[in-house]
Amino acid sequence: MDTYTDISATKGLNMKFSILNINKIFVTKQLPILATFLITLSISINSSTAQMFMHDLKHTGRSSYQGTNSNEIKWDSITGGEIWSSPVIGTDNTIYVASTDGNFYALNSDGTEKWHYRTGDELYSTPAIGEDGTIYVGGKNKKLLALKPDGKIKWVYFLGSDAYSSPAIGKDGTIYIGVWDGNLYAVNPNGTKKWVYRTANNILSSSPAIGDNGIVYFGSQDGRLYAVSPEGRIKWSFLTEAKIDSSPSINEDGIVFVGAHNGILYALDSNNKGKLIWKYNIGSRIDSTPAISPDGTIYTGAKDGKLYAINSNGKLKWSYDTGDTITSSVAISSDGTIFTGSWNGILYAIAPDGTLKWKKTLSRFPILSSPAIDSKGSIYVGSTDWKVYAIGK
Repeated sequence: MDTYTDISATKGLNMKFSILNINKIFVTKQLPILATFLITLSISINSSTAQMFMHDLKHTGRSSYQGTNSNEIKWDSITGGEIWSSPVIGTDNTIYVASTDGNFYALNSDGTEKWHYRTGDELYSTPAIGEDGTIYVGGKNKKLLALKPDGKIKWVYFLGSDAYSSPAIGKDGTIYIGVWDGNLYAVNPNGTKKWVYRTANNILSSSPAIGDNGIVYFGSQDGRLYAVSPEGRIKWSFLTEAKIDSSPSINEDGIVFVGAHNGILYALDSNNKGKLIWKYNIGSRIDSTPAISPDGTIYTGAKDGKLYAINSNGKLKWSYDTGDTITSSVAISSDGTIFTGSWNGILYAIAPDGTLKWKKTLSRFPILSSPAIDSKGSIYVGSTDWKVYAIGK
């Protein structure tokens, strides 16, 4: 049965959000759009310095920086549409984020606009930044854009379908992105096609994770998690029997974690053709991408409004109830603090033991974006109230 949350916007817009159990559709600004969310954040556990969804190639969600202990709003910057995209922070502390107004924004660390690039259609994708500073973002206009650090276009690659998923960048500079028609594209750094791999159903928001050996892991709404070689050949796939919109994450031992619409978090052995190691039944739809702490704890949110901490052996460590749906993925501070947003418009900072450190109400609109942490500890997150927020002193 469809579940809707109706929200009246401060700008006189009537916005509806919908999570459907089959063929999910969100209704926002009275425009039908395909459900879920695209989120992002942080840390590198490999040699790549590229910044992307969940920050690194393996989607661990770990930051090398300690997040603020303050819940003060430093500033907010308004765009012309909802922000489903998650902020990504460049090496010069520029904050990059996409908006459903069709603009891609570069913001200075004080919240002022550095530049924006108009794409001509809605953006849900979280950007990825290459080692040379090139910024990649997919759009509803069926394009993968490569932008220079000054906001000028570098190249455009035409995809076969809308891109809601976020791009990932391999160690060799290859850009990987899934699109709505079920294809995963591998694009060379010069904007030419490397290869295309087709799944049996749509790819919505499952962004590729990349292992140490270059294997690309991603989910599809056909219910399978795929492992594809850097040459575009299938290595193995695992059937969950439920749609996958969550993105996979990978720990140091090569274990791949992914959540599905059936409410189950799966742990798969990438070194043994995706053999199931364990599964934990949360019992509520999972769209959030699992984050992995240095001690092996896996954090994921669910439709029931709870953030779950699962031990590396598949046993529940604790859960924290926000009271509303969580589709945002978490950022893990260097001190272990977990930051996440909820559909109630509140940003949470939770200690590694599951106790609340602080929370901050940003607005009455859902937070679909995932937080990012900069070198000074400031937290950046987008909201469906059209704003990007900076939290800290």
